[in-house]
Amino acid sequence: MDKKAKSILFKTYWSSQGWKREYETDPVDFEYAKSKGLMFDPISLSMKEVKSSLKSLLNRIEKEKITNGFLSSLSNKRLDWRSALASYFNAKLILEGKREFYRAEIFKYENEDLNVLNFERIKWSGVRHSDLLYNYLDLKLFEQESVSKPTELDIQTFKDILKTINDSENGEYPGKLRDRLKDVMKGSKNERHTLMEILGCCEILEPKSYDRPTTGRHDWAFVEYWRGEDKFNKKIVDEYFGQYLK
Repeated sequence: MDKKAKSILFKTYWSSQGWKREYETDPVDFEYAKSKGLMFDPISLSMKEVKSSLKSLLNRIEKEKITNGFLSSLSNKRLDWRSALASYFNAKLILEGKREFYRAEIFKYENEDLNVLNFERIKWSGVRHSDLLYNYLDLKLFEQESVSKPTELDIQTFKDILKTINDSENGEYPGKLRDRLKDVMKGSKNERHTLMEILGCCEILEPKSYDRPTTGRHDWAFVEYWRGEDKFNKKIVDEYFGQYLK
């Protein structure tokens, strides 16, 4: 990833105080970042076009590459690689009619800013995994990557993550699991939060019930109703990661 282009992208949206109020990019810098594949012109696509593109991407990208990207990200910190697992899973379920698209009223994306989506993708592993436009951008860029094989450390880290989930106590809320994960993986609270959301999007952290109280104010999306007794979905873990867990 070109460091200068990445810096231009980040400085467009982020400062030491957090999100900027206004997003501006010097035209010369924008053209540079665009030439490196990190920034883009606004895009307009019909929902039919988005779904058609996603179908092609799902057919072209091998599941093993998705798995390798996620596992490798645990040590190389390519958080954009980590995001692809959620986008792959979400797009697949929606296209198969097994998950409802939460923005079903959208018939066309008009002049959408892909740059903010790519910024979120690189900085946090994405935050809009349920959005088909994000899935489209995420998988389109991921397809171009040469993804490395996971290391023994990556595999062990994932095993430790699963064990930490499996050791969860009855009634334990997502925030408690997020705190305990700091003992088995390096990264900030935000990184652990998004990793859990990715696992939730993939139904690895799957709530067994949605008739549960929540903590009021929170920013969970997929794992809001997960509790410690739910553990993890072994069937999906085996499907995506089984070859590394033997």
